[in-house]
Parts: sequence; C-alpha cells; structure tokens
Amino acid sequence: MSNTVINRLLYFFIAIFVITNLGFYKTYLIHFPQFEGFPWVYHIHGMLSMAWVLMLIAQAYLIRAKKYDWHKLVGKLSYVIMPLFLVSLFFTAKESYLTGIKTKPEADVLANMTNGGTIDIFFIGLIFALAMVYKKNVGYHLRFMASTGLIILAPGLGRFVFAFLEIPFPLALIPMLLCTTGVGIIWLIMDIKNKKSAFPMGVYVVVALFMFVIGAGSHSAMWQGFAKWWVNNLF
Repeated sequence: MSNTVINRLLYFFIAIFVITNLGFYKTYLIHFPQFEGFPWVYHIHGMLSMAWVLMLIAQAYLIRAKKYDWHKLVGKLSYVIMPLFLVSLFFTAKESYLTGIKTKPEADVLANMTNGGTIDIFFIGLIFALAMVYKKNVGYHLRFMASTGLIILAPGLGRFVFAFLEIPFPLALIPMLLCTTGVGIIWLIMDIKNKKSAFPMGVYVVVALFMFVIGAGSHSAMWQGFAKWWVNNLF
C-alpha cells in the first residue's frame, strides 16, 4: 500500500480526533473537571470513542513506519474497545431516552432515537464485523476500519458545526451528511474508477443512506413501533 494512502488516512484520523474534541468542547469538555449533571455513562462512552480514534491513528502510523508486528498487536485491542464502545452506545441511548421522556412527547423522544445511538449499534457493529472478517484482505480491512472513523466523526462534526461554529441545527446536518456519506460515495466512485472492488465502500454507502432514510422517517409508524418495542423490552 502506498505511503500516500497511509498518510491521508493518518491525517484523516487525526482530523477526526481534533474535530470531535472541538465539537464536544462547548457541550461537554468545557465542564471539566466537575462535569456536573452528566451521568457516568457519557464519560465512559466519550473515553471509549477517543480510545477508538486514537487506536486508528496509532494503526495508520504503525503501518507507515512499517511496524507490522506492533500493528497486529495494537489491532487486538479492537476486540476489547469496540464491544465496550457498542455497549456504551446502548447505555447512552437509554440515558437519553429516560431523560427526554420526562419533558418531551413520547413520539419525539422515540424519533430522536434514530440519532441517539440505538441504530448506530447495528451500523458500527456491522462495519466492524466486516473489518474483522476481511482482516487478511488489506484493501477491504482498511476501508471498513476507515468507515468506523467516518461514523464516529458524525456526532462530533455535527456538534462542531452547530455549537462551535453556531450554524443553525437544520443547516448543520448538511456538512455532516456531506462529510460522512459524501466521503464514502467519493471513495466508492474512485474505487470503481480505479477498477478496485466496490464492495467495502458500497456497503458503507448503502448502510449510511439507509440510516439517513430511517432518520428522515423517524416519526413514521414503522420506526415508532420498532422504537417502542426496543424501549419496552430493553430499556
């Protein structure tokens, strides 16, 4: 794999780290060290998110430095970090629901679950599982792992645009969509143009668009029914 590709990935992962921290600065980090009013699940979720991004940065650097044994060793941490991260998503989604239902209509709280971590459990879990299934296929593995970074970028980028740059919420969704789904589409087109397999980025784009459709129909009877079942049986 060329150094150009690895360098781009390294810079991309570093950008995710910076943007995520800037995005959560006004809504979370600014409250350091007391963090009054924040449940413990948010702290654990935040630490696991950062641990994952830092692991992606380390992996890209180790490949660039040709330290492949260290790359494999650090990669084994993913079997611990990612499952814990997915569990943290569940509990942050639960906390968000329990907090929201106290002051908002049930339909709105159930609708908000489309971007509150519930669906992300399946999305990120699927992408990570494929990265592990195809870990011996460098091209597939790299793309699926990079896709996890794109997914994790979304909430930090959304908060960066909305809270840090103070762009109104509806408009803040546009750059978030362009930088997550859009990057995936561009990468997919480049793979097809370069006669590489469209499978990894194709999966990411299809699932990302599916997630967008679910979010757009968050007040539909189908989603409301699923979310209600999820709450009644798992929360």
